[in-house]
Amino acid sequence: MTSKKRFASLALCALSIAPLSALANPIPLNGSFSFNGNAVTQFTSGGVTYLPGVLGAGINTATSVTVQNPFTISATPTNTFGAPNDLNGLLPAGTQGYIVNPATNGTYTLQIPQNGTSSPLSLGTPFASVTSPVNSDTFNFYATSDQVLSSVSLGNISELGVIILGTVADAQGKYSSSPASVGLTFIDNAGALGYTGAFSAPPATINVPEPGSLLLVGIGALGLGLGMRKFRLTGQAVSGPRGATA
Repeated sequence: MTSKKRFASLALCALSIAPLSALANPIPLNGSFSFNGNAVTQFTSGGVTYLPGVLGAGINTATSVTVQNPFTISATPTNTFGAPNDLNGLLPAGTQGYIVNPATNGTYTLQIPQNGTSSPLSLGTPFASVTSPVNSDTFNFYATSDQVLSSVSLGNISELGVIILGTVADAQGKYSSSPASVGLTFIDNAGALGYTGAFSAPPATINVPEPGSLLLVGIGALGLGLGMRKFRLTGQAVSGPRGATA
């Protein structure tokens, strides 16, 4: 058996024993609605502040991100991944809300935890607040900690994902410190900054692949690539160039 064949065999073994969690994304279990944020006004990385349109280190290296209010809820599905949505009908699409600063067009600077650490946020102050136009009920999200989920850079596009855990309570008493989470995704596309997110009650799960699992998947992908290249080269050698006649 050649070295390339051995490597391809190893690749198949690696993919077969790698757990599915290595390929999975964080999934909200229930009660999720999504929102589209107004804009990211700036982010700071390594002590340097970058503004929209100014290419820099990329938002995936950010230590803080300043977002502009308000955010607008874009969807409130009847169910999320087959589970009933607790907030369906209470917060319809088009509902506006704010992150911390309740002033129209106000801003909020989110400090990004580094090195896998988490940090408290709200300290008694709502992290996010939305008011339903249907029943005039106000929902407040109280954050307790945040965690970086992902940090990705590809060319001039970079992305930073943050999960914020906490509780949700409403003015009419339908929710009373119910566990919840807010997931935020910040995107830097060639200097154009923006963010989207999802609010989940019950909270979203955090499914972070183990380094060993990622290594197995990487070996598998590389090995299969070498194997397919070998197969194509062998096929060309047998069949000959296109258009050739005997």
